[in-house]
Amino acid sequence: LSDRSKLKNLWGRVILGGTAVIVCAASYWSYQTVRNLLLENLQDIAFLEAQQGANEIDSWLSAHKAKLSAIANSPTLRTMDWALIEPYLQFEEERLPDFIYLGITDADMLLYTTSSPEKNGEIDLSDRKHVQDAMMGINSLSDPLLSRSLDGASIVVFAIPTFSGQATSTNPLGEPIGAINGVVGTDRIVEVVNSLDYGNDSYAFAINSKGEAIVHPDSELMSTIEKPAPNLLEYGDPGLAEITQNALNQESGLGLYEIGGQPQYVAYVPLTEADWSVALVIPRSNIEGQLRPLDLIALVVVGLTGTMLIVLWRVQSSEQEQLKRSKVAADMANQAKSEFLANMSHELRTPLNGILGYAQILEQRLTGKDRDGIKVIYQCGSHLLTLINDVLDLSKIEARKLELVSSGMHFPALLQSVVEMCCIKAEEKGLEFVYQPSPHLPEGIQADEKRLRQVLINLLSNAIKFTDAGKVTLQIDVVDKSDTTATLRFQVMDTGVGIAENDAEKLFQAFEQVGDQKKQSEGTGLGLAISQRIVRLMGGAIEFNSQVGEGSTFFFTVELPLAEDWVAQQGTLAGGDRILGYEGDRQTILVVDDRWENRAVVKNLLTSLDFTIIEADNGETGLEQLRAEQPHLVITDLAMPVMDGYEFLNKLRGAADTQSTKVIVSSASVSNADRQTAINAGGDAFLPKPVDASTLFQVLADQLALTWVYAETPETDAEEPHTRLVLPPDDILASLLDLANQGFVSQIRTRLEDLMAADQKYTPFANSILTLAKQFQVEEIEDLLKTYIDERRG
Repeated sequence: LSDRSKLKNLWGRVILGGTAVIVCAASYWSYQTVRNLLLENLQDIAFLEAQQGANEIDSWLSAHKAKLSAIANSPTLRTMDWALIEPYLQFEEERLPDFIYLGITDADMLLYTTSSPEKNGEIDLSDRKHVQDAMMGINSLSDPLLSRSLDGASIVVFAIPTFSGQATSTNPLGEPIGAINGVVGTDRIVEVVNSLDYGNDSYAFAINSKGEAIVHPDSELMSTIEKPAPNLLEYGDPGLAEITQNALNQESGLGLYEIGGQPQYVAYVPLTEADWSVALVIPRSNIEGQLRPLDLIALVVVGLTGTMLIVLWRVQSSEQEQLKRSKVAADMANQAKSEFLANMSHELRTPLNGILGYAQILEQRLTGKDRDGIKVIYQCGSHLLTLINDVLDLSKIEARKLELVSSGMHFPALLQSVVEMCCIKAEEKGLEFVYQPSPHLPEGIQADEKRLRQVLINLLSNAIKFTDAGKVTLQIDVVDKSDTTATLRFQVMDTGVGIAENDAEKLFQAFEQVGDQKKQSEGTGLGLAISQRIVRLMGGAIEFNSQVGEGSTFFFTVELPLAEDWVAQQGTLAGGDRILGYEGDRQTILVVDDRWENRAVVKNLLTSLDFTIIEADNGETGLEQLRAEQPHLVITDLAMPVMDGYEFLNKLRGAADTQSTKVIVSSASVSNADRQTAINAGGDAFLPKPVDASTLFQVLADQLALTWVYAETPETDAEEPHTRLVLPPDDILASLLDLANQGFVSQIRTRLEDLMAADQKYTPFANSILTLAKQFQVEEIEDLLKTYIDERRG
């Protein structure tokens, strides 16, 4: 019995010893994974510091260019008569105190200013590149220079061309006849660059278009046109030279370089309003030093594991103690797995999308209990997918990787699509849904359409969920409006249960839910938290008023730029090609929709491409228009008064003279089941609302066999013709999409750089992805790759 007991204990120690080794290895792997993720996050934060500095300078420069552009082509400036222009510019100087002085250069590039009238017409600026560019019709900005009329002060000069106003074949504004010069000091640029900071001994500098420093802590390296400093490419520091070359190539990024004999992180970002770049130099210890607590914890874990191994071989332990230690080891492994899964939300989302897709397909084919079972699968999968997507959105926001991607859009159509989706939910509960848009709503705005819609739907869904009787109201007011921006106030009001005072503080906290326990189970507790963070990125904040038993009002106010050219912005395909029209005979399209906003979107997008658009506000009028005008194609809504889309399709397909007409069904109900129902009813294709321009163009091309005519892309070099985008093989596209699904941005960059090095013909394709990768726009990378894959399959 003694020998058996010893053998049993020996085997127990062997098993526990092996377990300890496995746990140690798993812990080390988890430590390395977490450390790499934290390091990447710290690097991203450092890069954002430099990017914010560049954005601040760009905004400052853009504002000054906009002010001068408004003056440059005024009737007074076009006279080029200094006697008339001088009092006008003196008035503008008082109105625009940011400018040191204003002046003009005439067609002979001679300078006239309000500050030195005795020198007017004597100073020749023909040697200034910014003046040369302006006389070629280009908005220009000089590198920092020493003023010839301000005792050598450091300035930058905006040169904005003035045109004759007589249209020519190449320019509707006419030929350049002079330029307005706006002089500002460089103090703001220096202030912004010097304010960039990431810990002790970090510093920032700015580089001009020649590789010279225009702002630098070392005054000997600061360059002006009259007193150029040593070019950083030739300064004798290889790391500094490499960063400078990257900046001259208009690249951005963050890397580890040896500068001044010390390894340092450098984040560099190009400006968009000038041919300059901003760089932030950070000692390596400032970033990696933040990982020391994690390293210390790892050492403690290693020490504890070693101690456990020694104890296992020296001390007899009971079976109960062995079970306890095994449980501790298992808990540690489970914790490591949990941390890993938190970073795998993309991988979890991909198979769930497949499950949900096939659940919808099977629901159409099965009946009875089988169909009920499939519905349960779909509902459970949808809930899990919502939770995963919410966690992903929240983690992106907290990691500062979620950026708003603004584009021009038709604002009334966006609001109408939100209303149509939420009306259905309200009607299912027997609630009245009231939509109160201001009569002064702008037609086009510049905003992130996806995120703005997400916020509105979250607020309206919550209002509907917590209202059992009465009504839910969406109200949009125009608080203020200028020529370029509109300040909008969004309000969602309900007659629901209200919010208790003690629940108010945790209302916008992640994973917190308040109110009725039954209704809490219907959500994830992330909707309001995510919406609040998105609105803050827009420059506002969600607020609320509530009274228990009477209802709540949620509201926020944001200032958004106006978009007069929203049609032109949407008329560009994913690859960057702008559509001008189409080949062949002119096409007539009938748009049937009871909402003018939806008709306006399609009409504005297509009339600019030379389509003839006919409108009808219900199916009955649509049939009359169809027979009278005989259009080539019909785009119809489904939910309409008088005669809805289903009855319209039934009558159209049942008549001999109209049954062959091409019909595109457009609806806000976009599930696979809704799409299939629309096709079964007689539609030839489905177009989801809100209408996306590129999707509309693709569907029209398929149904009408159109060949689009594209705008020619300007050549960047007379000796290098424009290269068409060439897609790599399918396996490379698939691997890039898989990396995007997992959020591995750095691996995507590496793969694309290797692809360009292997074959230069893939450079346009790689650059289209790299632009998004540098801004960590993972979802946009996924969408673009899917578009390329669909194009290849098509």
